[in-house]
Amino acid sequence: THGDTKDLPSSFSWDAEKEQDFHPAKELTDEPKETKTEQDEEFSLWLCQVQIFFTTKFFPAYQHEKVLGEKMKENRIRDAELAELRKIKDEELAKLIAEREAEEAKKQEAA
Repeated sequence: THGDTKDLPSSFSWDAEKEQDFHPAKELTDEPKETKTEQDEEFSLWLCQVQIFFTTKFFPAYQHEKVLGEKMKENRIRDAELAELRKIKDEELAKLIAEREAEEAKKQEAA
């Protein structure tokens, strides 16, 4: 599910924790670190989920869509080439049939 944090890859959670702990302005002052508010934690979780969505769902889906688009374009080209070949074969076959019919007609007239 989208809200489960247990599905998060370890590198993402590690990066998120690293970013959460990194506060250069606070480190420069000698004040003790303040505890995170519930809103800050929810925001951090949301950011992590957004990052996971983009890296695991959105970008691969976008790449897959591009690949499918290319395959569809290739298929259209191939289908057009096959249709042209079929048309040529049909024309050749029609010529052969017409020639045979003409020969049959000549044989019947001669007989």
